Amino acid sequence: MKIRPQLILVETVLSAALFLSVLFSITSFVRFITFEDLKIKTAALQDTAGRMKYESVGMLTKSDPTSFITLEFQLLMDQMNTDLEDISNDVLFDQLSEEVKLLFDEVKESWIETQSFMSIDQMSDYLDLRNDAPFDTQESLTTIQALLVETGEGDATYLNAIDTAIDEIQRLDQRHLSVYEALLDRTLTKMLEAAESYRRLQLIMAISVPGLMLLLALAGILFYSNNLSRKLRRLDTALSNVAGGDFSIRVEMKGKDEFSSLATSINAFTRTLGAKLESFRLIMHEIGQNLASNIESSQVEETILRLAMKESAADGAALYKVSGDSGELMLSVVEGRFRPPFTVEDLPEFPEDDDIEALLRSRIIRPGVTIIGKTANQGESQIIRNVQFTNSIDWTRVEGDPLFISSIITVPLRIGSTVFGVLAITSSKSGQLFTDLDYANIQSFAELASITLDNIYKYADLLEATQLNRELGIAEEIQQDLLPKQLPRLPSGEVAYLSRSIKGLNGDYFDVFPLGGGKTMVTICEVAGRGVPAGLVMVMIRTILRLVAPTEFDAQSIMTRLNSDMTQRIAIENYASVGILVLDSDGNFTFSSAAHYPLQILRADSAVYQAIQTEGIPVGIDAEAEYTQQTGVLSPGDILVFHTDGIPESRNRDGKLFGIDSLLEAVSNQAKGSPEQIIETLRTELEYFERGTDQKDDQTVIVLKFTGSNAA
Repeated sequence: MKIRPQLILVETVLSAALFLSVLFSITSFVRFITFEDLKIKTAALQDTAGRMKYESVGMLTKSDPTSFITLEFQLLMDQMNTDLEDISNDVLFDQLSEEVKLLFDEVKESWIETQSFMSIDQMSDYLDLRNDAPFDTQESLTTIQALLVETGEGDATYLNAIDTAIDEIQRLDQRHLSVYEALLDRTLTKMLEAAESYRRLQLIMAISVPGLMLLLALAGILFYSNNLSRKLRRLDTALSNVAGGDFSIRVEMKGKDEFSSLATSINAFTRTLGAKLESFRLIMHEIGQNLASNIESSQVEETILRLAMKESAADGAALYKVSGDSGELMLSVVEGRFRPPFTVEDLPEFPEDDDIEALLRSRIIRPGVTIIGKTANQGESQIIRNVQFTNSIDWTRVEGDPLFISSIITVPLRIGSTVFGVLAITSSKSGQLFTDLDYANIQSFAELASITLDNIYKYADLLEATQLNRELGIAEEIQQDLLPKQLPRLPSGEVAYLSRSIKGLNGDYFDVFPLGGGKTMVTICEVAGRGVPAGLVMVMIRTILRLVAPTEFDAQSIMTRLNSDMTQRIAIENYASVGILVLDSDGNFTFSSAAHYPLQILRADSAVYQAIQTEGIPVGIDAEAEYTQQTGVLSPGDILVFHTDGIPESRNRDGKLFGIDSLLEAVSNQAKGSPEQIIETLRTELEYFERGTDQKDDQTVIVLKFTGSNAA
C-alpha cells in the first residue's frame, strides 16, 4: 500500500478513536449531570415531607380558617404524590440497585397507608370545633383547650371533644407521619449514596475509557511511525554516504510504497550522479586546457558553447551578455546552427549563415522581451520542449525553414543574484527535442560556466584596472608637479590653501604667483574629466597662464587669452571652469570668472561678505567666447575666499550638505586670525562634519587676507 493511503487509514483510525472517546465522554458526563437532577428531586421530596409534618403539628396551633388549613395540607399531600412519581419515573431510577428500589417501594406503600389515616374531612371536623368555643375570637385548638381549663367555661362534653381532636391529630403525626418520614429519610439516604457511587463510576469511565482508547490509538501510530522512521533512517544513511562521495551505495527496500520507489530513485541517482561528475570533470579539464593556451574571454566563451552543445546534443548555441545599466543583452559568441528565437523580418528568403549571425549581433534584446530577455529579467531557466506545438510564442516556423527551431533551452549566467548573461542552446531537428535530463544537465553546466566566465571577466577587469591605475599614477604625478609646492610671499597680504583629492587624483587646480610691478595673480579651476587627459589640460592651463599673464594687464585679458589658446587643442569634454584675480599692492583688483563660483570678499569694516561674479562659459569650448571682469579695491583686513564645489557639496552621514553658508561662517569666525589659522579651522570643521563619510568630489579653498602695501 502506498504511504498516502496508509496515512489516510491512520488518520481515519485516530479520528474515529477520538470521536468515540469524545462521544463516550459526553455520554458519561451527561449521565453524571443527570444524577444531579435525581438529587434535586430527592431533596424536593424530603422538603415536602418536612413541610407536611410541620403542617400537621401546625393544625393544633393555627387560628386560621379551617378551609385554609385543610387546603394547604391537601396541596402538600398532592405534592408528595407528585414527588414520589417524579422519582419513580426518572430515567436513571432504573440504574439504582434492586435494594434501593425495594426500599423506595416500601416508602410509596407507607405513604399510601399514611394517606388512609389522614382524612381531610375528619381533620375539618376537628378544626371546626373551634367555631363552638365560648370566646369572641377564633383561637387554635391548643389555645382553646388551655383557656377552657383555665377559665372553667364551657361544658365537659365540649372540652372532651377538644381533647379528643388534639389527641387524634397528635397520634396522626406520631404514628403515621413520623414513621413515614423516618422510612423516607433512610431510603433517600441509601438512594443518594447509590446515586453518588454511580456518578463517580460515570466520571471515572468518562476519563479512563477515552484515555485508554487514545492510548491504544497512539500506540498504533507510534508503531507505524517507528516503521516509517526505520525506512527513513536507511534512506538518510544512504544519502549521507552519497553526500560523502560514495556513489557505489545501493539501497534495498522491500514493499510497494513510496520508500521503495525512493530507494530505486536513489540507486538511479547515484549511478547518474557518478556519470555526471565524470562528465563535469572532463568539461573542466577541457576548459583548463583551453585556459592554459589562451586566456582571451571570447575563446573561453566559444569553448563553453561547444561543451554545452556536446553535453545536450544541441546543434546551436549562443551566449548573450548584459550590457549597460539598463540590462540590455547583446550577442557575444555563437556556435553551430543557432537560429534567432524571436520574430525576424529583415532577412532574405534563404539567408546565409553570415547573414543570420549579423542579424543576431545587430539585435539588442531588452529585459523581459523574447525568451532570452525573460530569462535574464526573471533569473530563471526556461525550456520550450516542442516549439511547433507551443501557442504562446509568435516565432514558430515550419520544418524546412532556414530559421526553424524545434526545441530551445535558455539558462541565466549569474553569480549570486546578479545575472550577467544568458546561455541559449537550440535544436533544429524536429525529431531531436530536449528532455528533462538535458534541461537539468544544462542548468548544472551553466553554474560551472558562470563561475568560469566570472573569473575570466574579473581577470580581464583586473588587467584593465591595472592599466587604469598606471594611467592614474601618471596623471597624479603630472598634477603634483603642477600644484604649487609652496605659496609665494605676497607684497600686500597673506595666503593659505586647503586641497583634498578623491582617490589620490585631484580634478581641481589652483596657482598663486607674482606678475611683477607689485601685482599678484590668483587662479582656481575645475577640469572636467579625469585621468591623463585631465592632467594634460591642467598642464595646458598652467603653461598658458604663466606665459600670457605677465603681458596682460587685467583678469579679463588673461581669461580671454586662456580661452582662445585652449580652444580646439583639447576635447570638448575636457573643458574647465576658471576664476582669475589680479591684485596689486594698493588693493586694486580685477576678477573674471569662466562659469566658476563667485569670489567672496569679507569686508573688515562691515564684517559682511561681498560676492564678486561675472558671466562667461567654461574655457575650452568656444574660442570666440567673451568674458567680462569686475574691479574693486581692498582695505586692510579684507579676506578673499576662492573655492571649488567640493567644499559646499560635502555631505555628512545623513546626506546633509555642508553648504556655502557654513564655509563662509567658518571663515568669519576666524577673521581676526591668519589665513593659516582660518584654513586649519575649516579643515577641522569639515572633518567633524564628514566624520569618515566618503566624498564624491575634490575639495579646494584659498584664503587670502589683504594687509596693505606695507606687508612684509
